[in-house]
Amino acid sequence: MQILEYDQVDPAGVLHLNLLSLGYALTPERVALIRTLDARPFPCFAVYAVEERIVAGQVGIYRLPVMTTEGPQEIGGACAVCTHPAFGRRGIANRLMDEAHARMREAGLHFSSLGTARHRGAHEFYLRQGYEGVFTPTSTFAHLRDIRQDTGLHAERAVPERLHLADTFYQGAAAGRLGFARRSRDYLAMTAATGDISAADVWLLWHGDELAGYALATISENILSVNSLLLNGGVEAWEAVAAIAKDRGVIYARARGDHPSVEAGLQSGGFPACLPGWASIMIKPLAPEFSLEQARRLLGVGTERFLISYIDVT
Repeated sequence: MQILEYDQVDPAGVLHLNLLSLGYALTPERVALIRTLDARPFPCFAVYAVEERIVAGQVGIYRLPVMTTEGPQEIGGACAVCTHPAFGRRGIANRLMDEAHARMREAGLHFSSLGTARHRGAHEFYLRQGYEGVFTPTSTFAHLRDIRQDTGLHAERAVPERLHLADTFYQGAAAGRLGFARRSRDYLAMTAATGDISAADVWLLWHGDELAGYALATISENILSVNSLLLNGGVEAWEAVAAIAKDRGVIYARARGDHPSVEAGLQSGGFPACLPGWASIMIKPLAPEFSLEQARRLLGVGTERFLISYIDVT
């Protein structure tokens, strides 16, 4: 078995592996676009196991910008971890994760992070790799008729030409926060261009002529799902839900909390208390001199200043 970089393997084999294991169309064209627009992937983009001329495994390697109590830093991000089903139980994922961690150490990174789900078999694998959960996203669910509707907010579904408004809002709202509170200034536009989000899932929330926040949300089968929410102080989270749902045929609403103020704002509008879900953000110290508690302290995990969104972790 060979361990190779993206540019050393058959891109069609990479595409097949990702379609087979992740249902994700990682075409050569998409890889080229990500490399052009996104500064976070390592130069190798990802590492691959090749056996019998088949791309049998993959781990993407990112440098994720974070804000810490000691200032701006970067941590590693492992993503798109998968193994070809025909090559299971051969230690391929172990080999690739070891290679990814080695490259992170060589780059001077102290921690690696990833997102997974605790009910998946991969969660146990990551625990054996030395990762530990540091954050569990929360959510709540309600019939819309039970939620307050008397908001002065107006929700505008963004178009690509308006995404910069949400990006600019983020830069101001994230100031003074810790954790995944650093983004490039055109981050949402970039993730929309690479296909990781749809511009139509970005909602601008207006109070008169003032942008009061934005949300990442979808509406499907009369169900509104608010997956990320960032608001000005004084604006309650339930108001964002009510504004997006207004006149759009919504019957049910689900919203992620992820922050004490958002959780409290949802509950004040009639939602039940937020409860933990299956998702988990995990961190691994990359050397004995670094600890999980150190990572928690640096990132502000568990404090009011900690900021995170599902689109900021790998």
